[in-house]
Amino acid sequence: MAKIAFWITAGPDLRDKALANLILAGRLKTHRNQDVEVYFFGPGVRLASVGDAAIDEALATLTGAQVPLAACPANADQYGVTEQVSARGITMELAGEALVRLVEQGYQIVGV
Repeated sequence: MAKIAFWITAGPDLRDKALANLILAGRLKTHRNQDVEVYFFGPGVRLASVGDAAIDEALATLTGAQVPLAACPANADQYGVTEQVSARGITMELAGEALVRLVEQGYQIVGV
């Protein structure tokens, strides 16, 4: 089984790029039962906070498939979106700790 972590740095201005990868993460989990995680960093944290129907659907698919979703709390504070991100079921984990954890656990990091 592959271990893939999607590191989403694309913000709302690159919505389609991020959305394609969120959908891919969901499909890898639901259709191929791969070990997938998603982490939102930098402008990607803003993307996770906006009320966009397609993003919401992709996040719901990931949540339903029990894909761990996390975001950088420093970025969430910086953009003033901590409440919105947390309300979507996205946990907060410091970026450095998340990256080291994922690498130590053998995940391949896919940056978007």
